[in-house]
Amino acid sequence: MNAVTEQVQVAPDIPAMISLAAISTAVGGRAQIRIRPGWSEASSLWTATVAGAGERKSAAEGPFSDALRRIERKLREDAQPEIEEAEQTLKVAQARLEDAEKAAIKAKADSFKLKMDEAKLARRQLAELGPVPAQPRLLFGDITPAAMPQKASQQGGRMAVIHSEGTLLKQMGGLYNSGASDTGFALDAYDGKAMPVDRIGRDSIEMESAHLAVGLLIQPVILEQLGRKKDDEMLHNGFVQRFLYSFPASRLGYQDPRGSIAIPGRLIEDLEARLHNLVNTLWKSALVRVLVFTDQASEDMYVFQESLQERLRRGGDLHQMASWASKLPGKVARVAGLLALYEDADAKQITHEQFRAAADLAPYFIRHARLCLDLMGANREGQLTPARDVLEWLRRRKADQIRLPFSVRDAQRGVDGNAWGPDGVTSETVQDAIRVLIDRGWAMPLPEEVREGRGRRPSPKYAPHPLIWDMSWRKEEEEVSDTHLRSA
Repeated sequence: MNAVTEQVQVAPDIPAMISLAAISTAVGGRAQIRIRPGWSEASSLWTATVAGAGERKSAAEGPFSDALRRIERKLREDAQPEIEEAEQTLKVAQARLEDAEKAAIKAKADSFKLKMDEAKLARRQLAELGPVPAQPRLLFGDITPAAMPQKASQQGGRMAVIHSEGTLLKQMGGLYNSGASDTGFALDAYDGKAMPVDRIGRDSIEMESAHLAVGLLIQPVILEQLGRKKDDEMLHNGFVQRFLYSFPASRLGYQDPRGSIAIPGRLIEDLEARLHNLVNTLWKSALVRVLVFTDQASEDMYVFQESLQERLRRGGDLHQMASWASKLPGKVARVAGLLALYEDADAKQITHEQFRAAADLAPYFIRHARLCLDLMGANREGQLTPARDVLEWLRRRKADQIRLPFSVRDAQRGVDGNAWGPDGVTSETVQDAIRVLIDRGWAMPLPEEVREGRGRRPSPKYAPHPLIWDMSWRKEEEEVSDTHLRSA
């Protein structure tokens, strides 16, 4: 992750999130994570990382998707002889059926029954052949929701979309057609469910399980567009709540072009070798391997779930985003399983250390989900993020300024660089945040200063509430360093 960060000059969050989706792609849903009896999770993972235009999203995604495409090309080369043989066998069987049917049509009465039996046998043999295997595919790009079941059925139920644009969300949100959301297949494929597939001109089939891995790098406006849709089913049917989100601070203007360091070849080779090993061991397998939590890891999960309960209640900081946060333990279990498999493609259990490595990322994912769900209108609580940031800046002010009145300009300088969505930190967004603080009693506008003579009117000043510095009432949220995300 660090190597991609240094070469592309992006936040480490971006390659870290894409790497999780890449691992999920290579596993292909052929692993199941069993936390405890009665609770198992699929290994499909969805990640969405928000970054604006010019953030070099494609360059950050490239090392991972390129490695998967090279593996895909090798899969196709290996499968080509089998595909050609299947095509030839199918043509011969179709020709035999055609000849048998023609013979039955021309048969005389004494041989008609025999010719009909031969035609029935030829039809049965053709049906037993099944479809010609499709060319193996690991990644799909601009695909419509309607085409997903068909394409996934050709790949044994496996499908992955890793893309540096938000086309998939637009497609599923109906932004390119009637406006109606179409997330049925995706929701089932996230959970690894079996499903029927109706094929044009042929009998229906049923996938024993469908699996969809997603890794998106999207601009903030995509999430805003979803929030403006009249049909908001997509925001509340669990689709957007299944993603792990990241909204890193922009690096534009802080990049060091001379400091860009090419990714060492050995690291690219190691990444590809690990992903290739996962593809050979799991993706190509017809069987699903079960990864079992150790007793200690299972106990850790109990503790993690218990730590969320009070926060999910009415009045808790996770209550307004409970539909996302209630799924967080399952997402963390999936991350732990993928990390275990990346370390060892033959892994069959998830240890205490592996679960803790995943659980340590939870505070990060919570904070970033607030921002992203807010942009979509799926998290009212997230709208308070700018106000919270201004409040936190007031707490961090220098000792000689801590209780002094402040202006919009002061606050704007203090929170500059924070991730506030598409508009970023501007005088207007800071003013809006201060209005929220005033409405909630954390700040009070001071009387306008009287200025004699010419000149610009003094900027409005605001007095912070004294309780801002009394931390006894507030339960601090556990912090997580970005090194945890990079280590994943």
